[in-house]
Amino acid sequence: MSSADLATSPSTPATAGMRWLADQTRDPEAAQAKWQTGRTVAVPVGAALVAVRVLNDRLGRAVFHALQAQAPHLLGPVISNQGIGAVEFLTAPRPAVWMGQGAALLDGNRDSTRYVQCPPLDLLASGRRWLNAPRSAPGAGLLLTDPLPLSRALAGTREQFARVGYPIT
Repeated sequence: MSSADLATSPSTPATAGMRWLADQTRDPEAAQAKWQTGRTVAVPVGAALVAVRVLNDRLGRAVFHALQAQAPHLLGPVISNQGIGAVEFLTAPRPAVWMGQGAALLDGNRDSTRYVQCPPLDLLASGRRWLNAPRSAPGAGLLLTDPLPLSRALAGTREQFARVGYPIT
């Protein structure tokens, strides 16, 4: 299903997830219109969600695959940010436990990053695409990545990379 169908489509977990993301913006209708024309939407981070940006694409994808294999029910939206070679996990706004080499918390407080740029469903936009699309049950909130399994997967993957001599920068 394309983003153009988002506003008029029957509710599926993915379309409900995109609607939830749009509802976090100042103008949900404008957000959906941007997605319908293949553009990204700036979704605020902070109160409803935060993003963990894994700054190395190979590390981020390895963490993504580890979570898919170990705890797929705890894996929320994940964005491939090809423009900077990063992977971004949308998580619940809880205290971070994973901070360390190779990752940054985008929560609207620690730096100037106040938004995460979310691409349209099933499309590449501005070098971004969903590795794991947002999903939600109708009337429920967005399923966000659980920070604790994310933290564990990131730490374990870092250790694996270190053992084989793969640098994380």
